[in-house]
Amino acid sequence: MTVSNFIHLLRNPKNIRLGETTSLEQVIEQYPFFQCARALHLKGLKNLNSFKYNDTLKKTAAYTTDRAVLFDLITSRDFIQNRIARTIAGNHPDIAGIEVNAQEIRLENRKLIEQTHIGSEKEAEQILDPSVFMPVEKELPSEEEQQLHIGEPLEFSRNEKHSFTEWLKLSAARPVQREEKKSASGPGEKETASDQSRKFKLIDKFIKANPKIVPKAADRNKETPVVNLAKSTQMEKAELMTETLAKVYLEQKRYKNAIQAYKILSLKYPEKSGFFADQIRAIRKLQQSN
Repeated sequence: MTVSNFIHLLRNPKNIRLGETTSLEQVIEQYPFFQCARALHLKGLKNLNSFKYNDTLKKTAAYTTDRAVLFDLITSRDFIQNRIARTIAGNHPDIAGIEVNAQEIRLENRKLIEQTHIGSEKEAEQILDPSVFMPVEKELPSEEEQQLHIGEPLEFSRNEKHSFTEWLKLSAARPVQREEKKSASGPGEKETASDQSRKFKLIDKFIKANPKIVPKAADRNKETPVVNLAKSTQMEKAELMTETLAKVYLEQKRYKNAIQAYKILSLKYPEKSGFFADQIRAIRKLQQSN
């Protein structure tokens, strides 16, 4: 990719298509910390509605120094608008003005046929392996996956910063592998045991002394306010819950969380409770098949 091509894409990100996206991948491979190239590559995948978008967004976040800037980018109007140029077969302006001579085409075709070596059937069988030319069977998404739009690019709005942050946390979470500590042997072990014994004696002495903290008279008459932590946590969850976050749980295959999310959303938006109920049913079917 030339510098002029790159500048053109910066000025016209809506024009990024498959070819440009592939070229940008090569640029990123060579310059992994080139954030501008990563942003353009992300926009290209968004234009193509590519299944690679979500995974690439995670990688872009990992290489971005300020994730707030990345969030502003993916929620901007220019980024969200998916304007892909339509190429209509047979109506391309560059092709319309070309004159075609049918006689010349026939002569060229005849020459090609004469020059082509036609071997025997045996040679053809040896050269052509039918299994090589069999179409690759792609695993089609299930009906539930289509209904839940699994694998499609996640779209965050400007007021969903919590959903974006939560998604990055979930996607970055990895099980911690702890190494077993080998038991020490020798004089160090004896010192540790003696230290523990000394500490236990101090604790016993403190308990026997039974010190008490006496509250002030003014504080005794005051009633301690009772705070329902469970209720406040539920209210906070309901406040922060969005459809995008529910989709985030689906992408992470956290089906229980996704079901809980849609239950909260159905209470939050009762007018859409029917839609959320359908989503929950689809998730449960997906759980059974996995």
